[in-house]
Amino acid sequence: MSLLQSVLGFFVRRRPERSAQPTSLESRKRAAWLRTEAFLQQEAAAFEEPDPERIARTLRAFEDYVQYSSDGESDSGFRRDMPYPKLRAMRSMMEHGTHDPSSYPGTTIRVSKRKRDSDAVIEELSSMEREARKRRVLAREEPNAADNLEEPDADFAVLMRRHLVSLDNALRKHWICVCQKCSGLSVRLSLPQQRKDFNAETSFEVFFGVRSPIETALQEAKITIKDVQNRMRSASEPAMSGASEFAHICQSITESLGQRNCLHLALEGGIFQRLRPQPKTFGGEQLSRTVSLSALFKRQQELRGSSSALPLKGKRILAVILATALLPFLETPWLQPSFNHSNILFVEPLQDGELPDITKPFLAMEHIPIVSAGKTGSGVSSDSSKHMVHPNATVLALGILLCELHYCTPVQLMAKDPQGARNVNSDYYTSLDMLKSLEVDAGVDYYLATKACLQWEYYPPGQQADFESVDVQRLFYQNVIKRLEAEIFKSWGLRIQNLGSFDPRQNELCWGSIGQEVVRHQTGKAEPSGINNGAHAPLPYRSISDAAPASYSSVHSDVVLRMAGPAHSSPGLQLRGHSAEPPTKSLYFFDASHQTGSEQESPLSQQWMDNLLSSIHHHVDPYDAAEAGSGTFKPVRIAILDSGFDPENPLLMTEGQRLDPRIKEARSFVHQTAAHEIRDEIGHGTHALGLLLNVATCAEIFIARVANRETLDRNTYDDIAKAINHAVSEWKVDIISMSFGIREYNEPMKTAISNALHSQTLLFAAASNDGANLGRAFPAKYPSVFCIHSTDGNGNPSAFNPTADDKDVNFSLLGENVSSHWPIGKNGHNEPVKAMSGTSVATPIAAGLAAAILSFVRQQEQHMAPGNELLAPWLKDVHSMDEVLKSMVKQRRGAGYDYITPHSLFDRRATRQQVYDKIKDIRRHLYD
Repeated sequence: MSLLQSVLGFFVRRRPERSAQPTSLESRKRAAWLRTEAFLQQEAAAFEEPDPERIARTLRAFEDYVQYSSDGESDSGFRRDMPYPKLRAMRSMMEHGTHDPSSYPGTTIRVSKRKRDSDAVIEELSSMEREARKRRVLAREEPNAADNLEEPDADFAVLMRRHLVSLDNALRKHWICVCQKCSGLSVRLSLPQQRKDFNAETSFEVFFGVRSPIETALQEAKITIKDVQNRMRSASEPAMSGASEFAHICQSITESLGQRNCLHLALEGGIFQRLRPQPKTFGGEQLSRTVSLSALFKRQQELRGSSSALPLKGKRILAVILATALLPFLETPWLQPSFNHSNILFVEPLQDGELPDITKPFLAMEHIPIVSAGKTGSGVSSDSSKHMVHPNATVLALGILLCELHYCTPVQLMAKDPQGARNVNSDYYTSLDMLKSLEVDAGVDYYLATKACLQWEYYPPGQQADFESVDVQRLFYQNVIKRLEAEIFKSWGLRIQNLGSFDPRQNELCWGSIGQEVVRHQTGKAEPSGINNGAHAPLPYRSISDAAPASYSSVHSDVVLRMAGPAHSSPGLQLRGHSAEPPTKSLYFFDASHQTGSEQESPLSQQWMDNLLSSIHHHVDPYDAAEAGSGTFKPVRIAILDSGFDPENPLLMTEGQRLDPRIKEARSFVHQTAAHEIRDEIGHGTHALGLLLNVATCAEIFIARVANRETLDRNTYDDIAKAINHAVSEWKVDIISMSFGIREYNEPMKTAISNALHSQTLLFAAASNDGANLGRAFPAKYPSVFCIHSTDGNGNPSAFNPTADDKDVNFSLLGENVSSHWPIGKNGHNEPVKAMSGTSVATPIAAGLAAAILSFVRQQEQHMAPGNELLAPWLKDVHSMDEVLKSMVKQRRGAGYDYITPHSLFDRRATRQQVYDKIKDIRRHLYD
């Protein structure tokens, strides 16, 4: 350590070298950085003892950086037999009475002119500084006499808390659900805006939700709480006189559904009254038109480098809003201890095309009405809270959220062992570990605010108090909210009172380009971009985040409160921000649903399909003929995992108006649906089924409905895993076709896929329609799953294909403008057929082709004695089918796509025996 201190001291005092040639600006900048870093390290050296390995690494960097030369007479200090000889000689010179080595005649110490050497030294010193800051302990800061604990905003939060308790009591007493339609309501209550007369009246923006089998409908409303003691006559007098009956809330919600104005209720003296309706503010009338903070966190995990799902300014403003708005709810029945980022929602505004206001998030909370059977909801459960180290579960949740928000990453992923065992205190200890990094990565005010939440630095020292104490709440305001406000004031000159008005352009800047696209696609407002052939591909981001938070899994109703902080009467916010740079992204589960090209089949595509079907029909007997024959023939079984099918499509009916006998079973695996609810609400599954039936002429089809909308929800992964397991264990299928993709691995799905492959089930999946912006989707990128790309009718790769993987085969075949079955009337299309494009269109064609090959071989071998020479069992192995498909690739198209030409195997000029012999030759030469 002493050698390092000597070296640092030399560089702190080192004068710039004289030279006949002026030094470059870049060289002077590096020298200045080095002196600054050396000074910081020298100052810290007296207090911190760096790790010995760190010291050694830094000394090696300096040894390479320093150039020592001597005329030989004054070289007595140079010892080549010891570590760091140049640095030791330099220190020896400095210890001879002067600290200026340049005064020694005949001896010169210079520094390397290579940028690499200087950068290495600066990097080591900077790293040491970061480590020192992590080890530094800041003393707990207590409010001093100068702190204003009586400021209006703190008093407003205290008053808000009182009004919230009144509203909670009234809802639990009077919100009675008396009709089946309203059973299981979802409610959203907004944080009220502060007004000059807030002592007498406080208003909450509200969303009531009414569940249906398809989707939850939302009814915007407003609840005004009138303080009887301080009440002044309001201009909005009740539209109904007399005391409200218990059913009025329920009746008002159902009567207001679909109306242009929002419902307006007043709470006065513990009784709800209905006021005149008011204009709506928001445009989201379904939960699918909302986006949770989880969507941004999950998008962050897909980004590379230093890109962030939200710009820094957007994150800091959101932190202030959340802390300010949550204060009245902390440690009340409104907020569950399990509160986290999934409970933060954003709702699209009424103005079409605008983004949600980033300063007006909503909070999803469970609040259960009294149902006709007399059951009531419960408040905060203490079963888990009593085991917590932190005294206030919801304050801890806020501190964790602040930590997560800075990194846009869930706390579970920041744990040292994300897969390790967890308990009620796991996230608390992880957050304490993250504080060390947060001090380095975030500003000091943000760090101290987060630290105050996590280490409960809002209790008066030496006093017994709980969070209900007004003094505690005011200290919380000072130690948390005011520090977060200081962060935005120092950086952008903003105060909390500035966060009540907003401008659409400034709102976009605060969301950033990545955040904008996550929100737009989550709320179903993607803007397609053009591609070369004149069609349109969907924007490439497909999020796996939920449109609704976890709390919506409850069969009871939920409460969502919009948190807008104290909005001091002004309607817009003067914000400036910077946007992020990555391209726009999309979140569609079924890509082909959003290829916006022609809905008419192209002549090339029609000719391609005609040639394929003609080749297959020439060599493969149809299902009815094979079924009527004798022998040991076993039809190929295919499971198609998609959005179900339209059982009334005329093309799926026989002449006797019965369903195609090849469709053996259809079952729904969608969460909270009955097994018989198999109707296609999208159209995608019906289209894919039609292609499979056309190509796999001698196969039995099993339909697994795994989605009832075009975007993913939080249960889709488990639904897919269950469908795969059922297809393998119960239906015993040979092939599974999956025309969908997601952007992350999922453990239950991985396990189900692995089990299917182990059972020798062939799996086909769509590559994705994201173009070069993203690679293959999952499960298509999973090893041994056939990843299918798309081409046009000439075999040219589609523009929406992901970039070809140079380390894997890239099978491609027709996927553009392909006509197939369609539910009549769906999306305004009144024909039983429709043309679509996408890798999810190519996938059932590829799966059907594999089924045709397996059917052909089984038909050829149905009269043969069982034995090892049979090709049918061999073809069930993924490597075997892979070789057969490769044999149909005659040339690579585009940038490495393996274009399958089925007629090269099913040659109409060849006999069936010749085709069978071709496959035998493939097996014979497989291991040549």
